[in-house]
Amino acid sequence: MCGKRLSNVDDRTPISILFLIITPTTVTDFIIDIINPQFGEHIADPACGSADFLVAAFRFARKYNPGFADCVWGIDNSPNAVQVAVLNMVLNGDGKTNIIKDDSLENVEKYKEQFDIIACNPPFGTKIVEKRKKVLRQYDLGFDWIVDEKGKFTKSETLLTQQETGILFTELCVKECKPGGRIALIVPNGYLGNRSPKYRVVREWLLKHTRVAAIVSLPRFTFKSSGADVSASVLYLEKREVPLERFEDDHPYRLAVELIEKVGWDAGNKKAAPIYKRNREDGSLIIGQDGSPIIDCDFEDAVNRIITSDAATCFEWLSKGREKPISQDSWTIGNDVVYADRDLTLDPKRYSRKMMELRDHLKAVNHFILGDLVDFFPEKEASTGEKVSVNKSQVYRYIEIQDIGHGDFYAKEMRGWELPSRAKHFAEADDIYFGSIWGSAVKWCYIPQDCSGIVVTNGCFRCRIKPGKEKYLPDLLAYMNSEGWAVQLRAFARGSDGLAEICEDDVRQVIIPTLGEDVREHMANYVHNIKTGTDSINSFVMQLIKSDQIDYCEPEKRPSHIVLV
Repeated sequence: MCGKRLSNVDDRTPISILFLIITPTTVTDFIIDIINPQFGEHIADPACGSADFLVAAFRFARKYNPGFADCVWGIDNSPNAVQVAVLNMVLNGDGKTNIIKDDSLENVEKYKEQFDIIACNPPFGTKIVEKRKKVLRQYDLGFDWIVDEKGKFTKSETLLTQQETGILFTELCVKECKPGGRIALIVPNGYLGNRSPKYRVVREWLLKHTRVAAIVSLPRFTFKSSGADVSASVLYLEKREVPLERFEDDHPYRLAVELIEKVGWDAGNKKAAPIYKRNREDGSLIIGQDGSPIIDCDFEDAVNRIITSDAATCFEWLSKGREKPISQDSWTIGNDVVYADRDLTLDPKRYSRKMMELRDHLKAVNHFILGDLVDFFPEKEASTGEKVSVNKSQVYRYIEIQDIGHGDFYAKEMRGWELPSRAKHFAEADDIYFGSIWGSAVKWCYIPQDCSGIVVTNGCFRCRIKPGKEKYLPDLLAYMNSEGWAVQLRAFARGSDGLAEICEDDVRQVIIPTLGEDVREHMANYVHNIKTGTDSINSFVMQLIKSDQIDYCEPEKRPSHIVLV
């Protein structure tokens, strides 16, 4: 992750390396714009790195407060980082530079409830950990949490041997913020959706100590220019005056959910070349009033949607002091939607407008829930429930994830001893396989008759139509070719990278619209052909969608592979 405090940076670290650890200016400006610093408010970054957030805040607030430098505070435990941060602030016109060298994690009590605003992009990663007992014991999330039979988590007296630094910084940011103050925090999407108890506890702690004003996702590779290959989101939080004891006692409020698709530069490579708006018809550049090409990004529109949304009526600081733009077509959800989820998921993909409106539409028409239509089978197990193992001398036909298409597949012959460890599924006729990770959600195949010896890689779900539901096989196979299928699977993925997993409990909730009898009958030959391995169903379904013979309410296709949903 970028713009972060590096726990392994010491006095010998070259200053030049720190210039690579940055949060892109467009992103920091966007984040500060929404958090909306006001006259006299003090803003701090407890892991300031090169002070990118503080520079953005200084630029934002000095237009109405020339002395805003007195209100900007930065802390980092690296003297080199502090030098870079001071230089960065000076070059941007701050002659005071309240940047100090200190260990924020160790000295959290020194800064407790000192600041009106906290903006932070902490050091995240499972390998970046804190082991000092004197530090861990200062944090609720430095202790082990126990879950009872009802699923309630309670902090124990057992101190952890180590905790992810990013998790501790998440708690630190709340601790250092004044009650009623606000926090802008960049977090990897794994923190927001991973079902592991460790991350579930983080979400519960946050929801009980803060109110969520907005969640904004950034595309994958947003930080690739700094070497980070993760999907991250920005949490906008308001610290509660008193932590919640029970979610049932909370007052209802609305929170905004935004998915940024275009960041204004090529997020797919480290050069991060700018991308400009172009005329769709002839590709010519669109020029702004200043005579320069206009950067093609979603940030300004996202700000306008958030500050005119229902969330702004619940969080007045979102719109305070602004000239409100014309009301935008914004999107919010109720806090009760989050509380109703047993995992307290905060991943914005799941609550995005694209996902929720799609599912609302599908619920309004005749449909199935995937879990009611198919049975799922675990790895290395036959449909009868018997365990299956590799015969080292047998010749198998192995299917890799990249060799699965839209109903079809390519299989490579290999001896059992040659099979990789990821060869997990021993296929049978009438098996259906589809991707179980974000990056392969659109991939699926059907195992036809005469398929002996086929083995399929992991990273796939294996399922079969339930007995008595065979009539609806065309309905399932048709929908697996649609963008609506892909949107639901990608939105259900939990994690921070292209390997973000879709868990079985979630995928069982995928909604499948039913076909009309005439369309189902029309598809009979195609289904027969795919069952016998003689045809592809994809092109036929695409024709049905284009001719409006199937109403799938198809969402707009994502503009690139880095867009999350």
